[in-house]
Amino acid sequence: MSSPPRRRPVLGTSGATRPRRVPQAHLRDGEGELRDFGARMATLRPGSSRAAALATAYSAAASFADAQVGRVLREGLDAHNLTASTLVALCGDHGFKLGHGGSWGKHTLLRADTRVPLVLAGPGVRAGVEVRVPVELLDVYPTLLRLAGLGPP
Repeated sequence: MSSPPRRRPVLGTSGATRPRRVPQAHLRDGEGELRDFGARMATLRPGSSRAAALATAYSAAASFADAQVGRVLREGLDAHNLTASTLVALCGDHGFKLGHGGSWGKHTLLRADTRVPLVLAGPGVRAGVEVRVPVELLDVYPTLLRLAGLGPP
């Protein structure tokens, strides 16, 4: 979890509930992304400086990635008058729980673990529509082809 140092101080810590202790099973097989942290993760305490630093780093990295997407759209599409003729599909990872439910990673079948952000924009896509039913990411490619007026893959 990394981002430019200048982004970190302004974000502070997230409001996530941190676990008293990360279950050992999560450090072995369940939370692969955090396995390398090993014993350091096992001793995280609510409100500890280590938990706060992890949450801050995560928030800063997400904020930095968001800023880069804005930069690509602004400098790449808007600056070259391509916005009206470009389809944009933005999909993200499901991220980390940061302690919610006693877990840091997302390796269960809980609702929060199985959902990811998906944003579509461009010609043929109605702005401001929120879909509240599950969407298969496998459908993104054929959907983009249809929106671009191309045939099936």
